[in-house]
Amino acid sequence: MRRRHLHPNDVMPPILALLLIASGGAAAERARSAAEATVFIRVVANAHIELEEFGVRQTIDREHVEVQTGSGFVISPYGYVLTNQHVIAVDDDVVSRGTMKAKLTVTQPRVEVCFSQGPGGGGSCSEASVYASDPALDLAILYVSVPNLPYVALGDSDVVIAGQPVEALGYPFGRRVEVGLPVEARNVVPEITTTPGAISATRNGEAGERRYLQVTNAVNPGNSGGPIVDRDGFAVGVITMKLRGIAFAIPVNQAKDFLELHGVDQQLPARRIRLGPLQALEGKGVVLRLPEGLSDVSPFRARIETDGKLSPVVLRIDRALSPWAPKQIEQALIGSQSFEAIVATATDNRPGLRPGDTRSLAGRINGTEADGTREIGMEYAILDLGAEKLIARYIGPLEQIAFNASVLRESLIGLDGRLLVSGTVDPIETFQWSATAMSDGQTRVPFPAGWTVEARGPTACPGLPQANASLAAAPAQDFTIGMRAAVWTGADVTPEQAASACSPRGASTTATYASRVEWLGVSYAIDGAFTRLGAG
Repeated sequence: MRRRHLHPNDVMPPILALLLIASGGAAAERARSAAEATVFIRVVANAHIELEEFGVRQTIDREHVEVQTGSGFVISPYGYVLTNQHVIAVDDDVVSRGTMKAKLTVTQPRVEVCFSQGPGGGGSCSEASVYASDPALDLAILYVSVPNLPYVALGDSDVVIAGQPVEALGYPFGRRVEVGLPVEARNVVPEITTTPGAISATRNGEAGERRYLQVTNAVNPGNSGGPIVDRDGFAVGVITMKLRGIAFAIPVNQAKDFLELHGVDQQLPARRIRLGPLQALEGKGVVLRLPEGLSDVSPFRARIETDGKLSPVVLRIDRALSPWAPKQIEQALIGSQSFEAIVATATDNRPGLRPGDTRSLAGRINGTEADGTREIGMEYAILDLGAEKLIARYIGPLEQIAFNASVLRESLIGLDGRLLVSGTVDPIETFQWSATAMSDGQTRVPFPAGWTVEARGPTACPGLPQANASLAAAPAQDFTIGMRAAVWTGADVTPEQAASACSPRGASTTATYASRVEWLGVSYAIDGAFTRLGAG
């Protein structure tokens, strides 16, 4: 049973967060390290203690006693903190030690979230409201009215594997010598502890879902509620318990469900992506599952692309004629900016899309944009169809890619395709020509009849202005051959000058040019000519 703890300000956190978003009052920045956004949580209350030893009874009453401590981590710049439910749950207790028996009654408990400012202690503490909690999941959401908080971005626990290195962060033992004593130095925060380890196993629930991550990291009482982060600093689990030397964490994807149930997912920097049904893009010879709400908007037969305005994560699939093996193409994808303007800082390669599949490979790239201004992530797959290859990738902000890694990989796992090059093209002397309207809807240029028309123009030559209209066409049986045309109106450039900008010159006249381009092991010849319309 899920339980919601009401607070006088229970409805205020989401309203305040929305106001901050609308006003631009919060700078949504991921913490440079997870330690910056891992917090010390304590429960302060009034304590009534009844002691009995050798038949002698006495009572002790103290105010503002630190009765319980644990860890948590900020998940949103708008003040939301994730922790364990048992970290903030305070109940009366009876303790027996030898001949002494003590009964503790707690009243007026108050949860505080403390932010460490660095090694050696120090920091600040703020009272927190319990926005939501679930004893069965052992998860709780706290809210503090502190703006501009650095946060730990959430990763994807469905992609973690046994042996994967992870780090556990938290405050083991808390302020052990002070627990149970009056809180005099209110803002004294212990130093955070980071321990290395690895995922040793995943434990599934009755429905087959990942219920726990078993880790080798050293954890102790007080670590509960802290994050388990991967090598890139993304949270993949929430530390919850230790049994006989074995530590366990709640998979972060379970936490995402919990956050979504209570509407906090709208305050997270990243949004969940869900896949639609399997689609067959017949005209492009590709089958895959696209994310819900997205569709192919590319007019080009050899390319699939979704609209970047509808989602920060964009799918691009290029079809290429290439004799190269997928591994060679992968090197071009990672080691150059031929496909995407991304500078790779970390890579993770996988042998294939499916078990036993030898015609594909997949992987992940973390990096930055070419100018270094933004972190970018990419989940990719390369599928070998024989003479043709499909180079598919989801690319977007790194936090979005990490948050949805398992969903993006599931989409790529379903990728399949057929060859588009199905025959030879007749000699140009045998072509039938048809006047075809350009992109401006007015100018008409002769193109081979029956060819598939695409709204693209020639590759721009240096020094030429942008064309006013363009068009391209290719034969149905071979996407590697094409004709492209562009029209410039009012440009103060002669045909000879235009051809010179696209040098070297062609063999026919001074208004022609010829060049070659190498792409993935195939050499393409380009022959072009410029002429004045209506000049005869």
